[in-house]
Amino acid sequence: MMKRFYLLLLLQCLCQLAFAGGGVVNLIKKLGTIIDNATWRGIDSTYIIVPQKPWQLISRTNVNQTTYHMDAVLVNDPEKIEYRMDFEPTLTTGVGWSTGLWLGYRGYGLGFQKSISKNDDYNFGLSACGSKYGLNVRLRHYEASKMDLHFEASFPNEENSELRYVEDGENLELESPISYKTLFVEGYYLFNGKHYSNTAVFDQSVQQVKSAGSLMVGFTWFKSSVEHSNQKNAILVDLMNNVGQTKQWQFAMGAGYAYNWVPRRNWLLGIQALPMLTLLNRIKTWEYKLVESDTVEPEDGEYSPIMLIPDKVETKKSRIMPGGVARAGVVYNHKQFFVTATGQVSSYGYKHDNNSLRLVDWYANASLGVRF
Repeated sequence: MMKRFYLLLLLQCLCQLAFAGGGVVNLIKKLGTIIDNATWRGIDSTYIIVPQKPWQLISRTNVNQTTYHMDAVLVNDPEKIEYRMDFEPTLTTGVGWSTGLWLGYRGYGLGFQKSISKNDDYNFGLSACGSKYGLNVRLRHYEASKMDLHFEASFPNEENSELRYVEDGENLELESPISYKTLFVEGYYLFNGKHYSNTAVFDQSVQQVKSAGSLMVGFTWFKSSVEHSNQKNAILVDLMNNVGQTKQWQFAMGAGYAYNWVPRRNWLLGIQALPMLTLLNRIKTWEYKLVESDTVEPEDGEYSPIMLIPDKVETKKSRIMPGGVARAGVVYNHKQFFVTATGQVSSYGYKHDNNSLRLVDWYANASLGVRF
């Protein structure tokens, strides 16, 4: 009796899974129809061709670099003797190489890339694009172990003249790598989606067969986290007004122009520029007290015997700052195969009191893909 009961229970579960599977299949078919309609809607087939094969599998090799330029100005010491020190460290990741795959259906897809160079770097991306709109998400983690440095100081002397001291250094090795995490959410709307396609250049879900351009509006939501509060970087924390960790949030909007040029059959060159202004610009800083200590034991080499003790956390807002995104790409199509080279440069800034930050992020992709 129990065996029959369990057998009937198993058959019932299998039937439910079968019905559920049919529901899932139907849901996927409906979703595919919605995406197809979004891809086709409003386009002129004499300018843009939608391939019959909807899927794209792309192998990508990526090269990238990020520069994080900081500027801290210190004025007036505790004795009120006038002085000014301008400390400008520029933290630059090594040129990173990564490789990975992208899988997409029409203009919707996801991809992952892992570093093949020495730095610990990975990229994860999502994309959802129709004929007139697009939304892209990029998550990235990386580390920097070198920085460029510009230090300038001026002091008054007894004769009321000014003594100046300037020092520059390049590729200075940090005692401990600095950790970066960035999240980009980018969206756009095309006013001439009937004749111009952004996806023809950047994910090859359609083909542009006749030259066209379009005005566009877009936004960027950006979040970054930079941490250099390791004990070994105490001197850097000291020179950065005791700041050892920052988190930044930005929301920017702007308007620009994009153009696709078809010089000959199967070839496409695209370029776009989208200058922006930040409407929301906020930064959170973790400050530390620096205490000299003879009890700190060196680890993996010599470093300054200064202890970092958490002090306070502050959240500040910046004034409106300029920024923007620029992209370019080259595409060659041959039947269901395609080869592409694309690149992007992004710039984001922050300024409050005597501290300012500027992040410049660029990458280039070389891709080989197939439609199926």
